[in-house]
Amino acid sequence: MSLVLRVVAPIASVLGLWYLAIAFSGLPAFVIPKPERVLDVLWVDRVFIFTHLLATLQVAAVGFLWANIVGIGLAVLFDLLPFTRHMLMPAAITLRNVPYIALISVLMLAFGDSLVSKTTIVALSGFFPVLVNTMQGLRSADEVQLDRMRILNASWWQTFSQVRLPYAVPAIVAAQEITGSGAIIVAIAAEWMISSSGLGYVINHAMQNYRGDQVYAVALLATGLSFLIYSFVHWLGRRLDWRAGDPRRG
Repeated sequence: MSLVLRVVAPIASVLGLWYLAIAFSGLPAFVIPKPERVLDVLWVDRVFIFTHLLATLQVAAVGFLWANIVGIGLAVLFDLLPFTRHMLMPAAITLRNVPYIALISVLMLAFGDSLVSKTTIVALSGFFPVLVNTMQGLRSADEVQLDRMRILNASWWQTFSQVRLPYAVPAIVAAQEITGSGAIIVAIAAEWMISSSGLGYVINHAMQNYRGDQVYAVALLATGLSFLIYSFVHWLGRRLDWRAGDPRRG
């Protein structure tokens, strides 16, 4: 029953607010279409939307993969060679804070409307949460366990693989909840700026033709996908969290 409520309550609240906005805003239907109209568009235009959805999923997946390679790779490097953190962390923070519009403009000039330019934006938006969470997770390793590894004269790899990495898994999964669910949204934003394919292009196309219902359909689809990705990663994280059965855990 609680599971049903957790699913039904958000849907009911969103629909209620949606109908209230239609009733009291006074805006035309192409600005705020009815929910049933949006669902109808998802079905009628399913082939068109699905074709561009595949392009967006490709951008999101590749960008998500690179975000994890860079983020986790840098965190491991900082653990192996601590001095590299002072060399590379300022650059990582700078890249994280550069406005995406500027980055997209530069990438557009360099690579044009290509998979490289769009996936780079997704990767740059996602690598920093992965980096920070992984670093925090690696530092959360039990000091008693680390002391035992030192006493046993264990190598860096043995300490990393047997102690630090297992303790870091929950933090890494938490980063995936952010990066994974956000990858779809960032991919659409990148496509909206520079692409001739993907859901971002569909939004542009719909706006040019005053198809507010199609814009809402894409937004609803993107929101649903992001929620599903978040829910799956969260479920997977609970299965991978070896500390869940630890009675000492608060």
